[in-house]
Amino acid sequence: MAQTIQVLIVDDSDEVRGSIRMLLSLSGRIEVVGEAQNGEEALRRLEVLTPDIVLMDLNMPVMGGLEATERISAAFPEVAVVVLSVQDDVEYVRQSMRAGAKDYLFKPVSGDVLEATLIQVYESSQARVTRNTVALLSDRFTRQTRIVALVSAKGGVGKTTTAVNLAAALASEGRRVALVDCDLQFGDAALMVNAKPYRTIADLCKETREIDGEVLENYLESVSDNLWLLAAPKRPEEAEYVSPTQLRVMLQALRRRFDYVVVDTAPVANDIFFGVIETVDHVLCVNTLNVAVLKNNRLLLDLLSQLGYDVNELVRHIVCRASSKSGVKLRDAEKVLTTEIYSEIDNDYTVVEDSINAGVPFVVRDKSSRLSKQVFVLATKLEEEAGYRVARKNPLRRLMGGRGN
Repeated sequence: MAQTIQVLIVDDSDEVRGSIRMLLSLSGRIEVVGEAQNGEEALRRLEVLTPDIVLMDLNMPVMGGLEATERISAAFPEVAVVVLSVQDDVEYVRQSMRAGAKDYLFKPVSGDVLEATLIQVYESSQARVTRNTVALLSDRFTRQTRIVALVSAKGGVGKTTTAVNLAAALASEGRRVALVDCDLQFGDAALMVNAKPYRTIADLCKETREIDGEVLENYLESVSDNLWLLAAPKRPEEAEYVSPTQLRVMLQALRRRFDYVVVDTAPVANDIFFGVIETVDHVLCVNTLNVAVLKNNRLLLDLLSQLGYDVNELVRHIVCRASSKSGVKLRDAEKVLTTEIYSEIDNDYTVVEDSINAGVPFVVRDKSSRLSKQVFVLATKLEEEAGYRVARKNPLRRLMGGRGN
């Protein structure tokens, strides 16, 4: 039987707290164990309660949500904070995630989305505690380069768009990012960042016997500050020049020179695909609320499992073009994939098409769009898993010292 998730609701509105409590009462897994009207009261409640998650508003009297989130993250690292706010500015999202929030939801929120998010945050937090017990006790995280592959068993789901914008979002946060287009026949990453690369991944494999970091630099196209592209071949027939062995070597060489390596893949399970999978740290499987897409991605997960991969550890699922109007709901997707959805990206045809046609990622071109904010939330989740977090010392003293008399 699944563990009950205990939640503390923090909001200065009696009406909002009541509405949230009512929504969560419909869940079979979530129990509201307490309420607080502001951050200071929440800290007092945490001294006697042991919730798994604090659902936190931002704008509150006495002590706001950002300060409370930072103090809770420092003093109670086993408690996850999820922000639920009317503030839809990307800067609030960034500040909240940097303060230690595990996710950020916009008001109003549906019961399905709220429940799914709380379950996903709880499961991720439990896994993180298991993997990083020593790190959590010392309140330090070791930064590690991450190779992240975006995959899907179906084309046309927004995989490349997500890869490009995720890479751009990470780069805008000051990380050195390499974007690698491994859709070797029909890759579009260069088009989406308005790059006209002189050399491609095929040229690298044709012209070089020994691939190392110094050699790779000659084949990387500078896209913007902190973002470089290793482009797909210019012609489909040139894909044959790239071998899985060469691909693994170049990804490991990029690992030594970048904070993140974001890899876009073709929607086909061939030797190049598995060359990528053997090398990466995380797989982001891109879905839509479409039965054919979900069916094929389920088959892909089964194939990876049969080949010995721990898909529960390796794979996180994204739903693109998410819409409440779809006949297939988020919980339906989770049943097919047998896991919680890691991140959602809304359906906004105009923002995406304008971005592609302009050759500028929408996280750069239109930072205020809802899509951009959702991609930044995804980027911040990956950053926390990679260990980009400010170490906090003496958490109890910080907690007590910041209170009023």
